[in-house]
Amino acid sequence: MDLSIRVYEKDGEFVASCPELDVYTYGNDADQARTRLRHVIAFYANTAQDLGYKIDASELLANLQKPVQVRSESFLN
Repeated sequence: MDLSIRVYEKDGEFVASCPELDVYTYGNDADQARTRLRHVIAFYANTAQDLGYKIDASELLANLQKPVQVRSESFLN
């Protein structure tokens, strides 16, 4: 499964999202938001494994696409 990262910025606040998993994180800058998103994706996969799903966290993280920076005026509304 290919996963994408979208980073949104508004007024100095950054949110990173992975639309395929419907997960979001925030950070003081784009790098921090992306790093936190990687941690959330790993947690997501590890939790799924604990529940009996056959998901490989390292494979998911390896399939992350290059992040896309998106400027949005409405992501926080």
